[in-house]
Amino acid sequence: MPDSSTIHVHKLEGCRPTPLAHYLKALGILRLVAEQRDPAARGWWRDGQFRLASRLDRDELEAFFLTDYQPTPMVAPWNGGSGFFPKDNKSGIGPIEASVAPRLERFRTTIVISKQVVQHLNEKPNKGAEKNGVIAECRQAWRTGSQAWIDAALALGADGESTFPAMLGTGGNDGRLDFTSNLMQRLVSLFDMDDPNAPAFPESYPRLCTALWSATSPTLESSAIGQFFPSAAGGPNGGSGFEGRVRVNPWDYVLMLEGAILFRSGLARRCQSKRLPQAAAPFAVRGSGAGYGSSDSADEGARGEQWMPLWNQPSRVAEVVSLFREGRSQIDGKSAERGSDMARSIARMGVARGINRLERYGYIERNGLSNLAVPLGSFDVTPRPNQDLLAEIMPWVDQLRRIASDKNAPAPFDRAHRACEEAVFNCTRGGRGSRFLPLLVTLGKAEDQFLKSPRFAAEKYARPIPTLSEQWLDVIREEENSAELRLAIALASQRGKLESNERSQSVRIHWLPLDGSYFAKGESGLSIGPEQSSSGMDLQRALISMMHRRLLAYERGAGGDFIPLRISRNNCGAAEGDIQAFLEQRVDDAKILAIARGLMSVKFASPQTTSATAQARQSLGGLAMYGLLRLAMPVAPIWLPDQTDKQVRCNPTTFYRLKNGSLGGAVEVATRQLAAAGLRPRLRIGVGSPPLARRLAASMAFGISSAMTTRLALGLTQPELGGDERRKLEAASEA
Repeated sequence: MPDSSTIHVHKLEGCRPTPLAHYLKALGILRLVAEQRDPAARGWWRDGQFRLASRLDRDELEAFFLTDYQPTPMVAPWNGGSGFFPKDNKSGIGPIEASVAPRLERFRTTIVISKQVVQHLNEKPNKGAEKNGVIAECRQAWRTGSQAWIDAALALGADGESTFPAMLGTGGNDGRLDFTSNLMQRLVSLFDMDDPNAPAFPESYPRLCTALWSATSPTLESSAIGQFFPSAAGGPNGGSGFEGRVRVNPWDYVLMLEGAILFRSGLARRCQSKRLPQAAAPFAVRGSGAGYGSSDSADEGARGEQWMPLWNQPSRVAEVVSLFREGRSQIDGKSAERGSDMARSIARMGVARGINRLERYGYIERNGLSNLAVPLGSFDVTPRPNQDLLAEIMPWVDQLRRIASDKNAPAPFDRAHRACEEAVFNCTRGGRGSRFLPLLVTLGKAEDQFLKSPRFAAEKYARPIPTLSEQWLDVIREEENSAELRLAIALASQRGKLESNERSQSVRIHWLPLDGSYFAKGESGLSIGPEQSSSGMDLQRALISMMHRRLLAYERGAGGDFIPLRISRNNCGAAEGDIQAFLEQRVDDAKILAIARGLMSVKFASPQTTSATAQARQSLGGLAMYGLLRLAMPVAPIWLPDQTDKQVRCNPTTFYRLKNGSLGGAVEVATRQLAAAGLRPRLRIGVGSPPLARRLAASMAFGISSAMTTRLALGLTQPELGGDERRKLEAASEA
């Protein structure tokens, strides 16, 4: 008997979070030791290995499995190949049924009862009522140990039909491989069934040491392990040579299934089985084909995912059972349903019961049509900042998923959805680097797909990205500080009227056909009209087109005396250095446009009337021509210190000449406009190439602050005093 006063902590190096077989093996060891030898045993995870605290020392622990361990009865008489039908392999079930060893008594009893249930069948039961009838009879007839197995292998669906947790295939088998028949064969290879005590064979001890302590074993068996250990499944490149052989430690298989019993589907989960893949198993969700390198859209339609919890506090087996029975995660007030929901839940500390990490597994097809439990990465349960932002966009991403999954959906929709899911996963992970900005860019690119298939998008009731909170802008500014970002903000934050009787609209209207929070629709799909003139263009062409549409609105009188377009607030305006970089083509145009497209869905504050402050005159260098032209196309009266505001009436001819490549002609018109408004330009002649003129035309689309407008006016013009100001100045001189 073990010393009850001494606790031994065993570091089970053979039990790790991956592969799934080794994770389940750790649970099996804890369960068997607690139920059959040491009720006070506890287990936990640390440094990527399982720890077992028990009154059993190392020798006693090994002796328990070799001499005292009583296998849990696990049979599946509802499956073909289970050993219960004439054509089945009997090499496992036969020796166990014939054995008289006390350790196998429960197993023998379960086999006898199961044979009585299917004695009227000559072959496996048909799917449907016949198979469900066999399952129902087994539930009634089996004893406690086997009841735990059937609860793990099967779950009662909401309609009364049996459904199958993905971990154990389809009721304890995967294709032609029956897990229970394989289990019985492994037991026969470990224990001498011809001996009344069924002692372990001599080679079973080194194999046990490999399973527990990761010791080197001289012998392994050539046998199947199913989906639980992908790297041991054999096949091409599965070992030395062209075709790898399957080599399995029988203890791994036995202890793995003993651990799988803990994943019993609780009643609360069964009630949700319509919403979950392959039945309502603990921490089981629908698959997300994102978040790992080998992802594919087909993975979303596979058997789903299961996230295996790791805990770092010593726990009894009853506490672990409770963890799995109540195993769930919450996100946005409801249970997580997809892999991306689980990732968000973890990032927001939505997982219950003291879990500190989860290992993500996907039950997906690899190696031909084989279903494998593929490890997809680890997720630490720790709060990540700004996770509330994801709740704003996930309904739209889910809409995109539904549209992309339509059988008639163009292929780019699937790629767009997977890219969005991948970007969401990145936002739930820790580490440095920009995460929410790439997500916003990805969303904008996905939104553009609707315009490329306007009829399909309208038929599927596609909607634009919803209006996002201004917190997105704050988060993105924390992630990145680049000229491209600042220019994108200066572009995307602008809004104004296109018609005199309309409300102010964002520049987003030039890329998307919008009708409030919906897409505008026509008889042929999305109603893409002349205002959507910037869609599908490179940045320079898009900006010129946008300005052209706005100036047409100005000429129609929609904006009164000024261009109907202004930034939301002064800190959204472009800086002189960023404009200079744009004119000299030292920025990434594609990046500016991609960021701006995403930012157009952000709700910027309403345009503010902010008084500029006095600025010292400074050299504007290469911005002289830009500044002169920009002053000739203002968005508001120009504020000057100690003077009345200067109102420059915009002449669209300035822009049109730039657009057509005539820089000199544009400067000529601009100087006349400024002089007429009382701002005598210091520069009166402009010379430059047509490409420079068109680049200057595009630069007019970036919003600038009133403070920058004042700096340009003070640095590039000589403001003339008005009558009142002149009289005040003369009176002051006489005094």
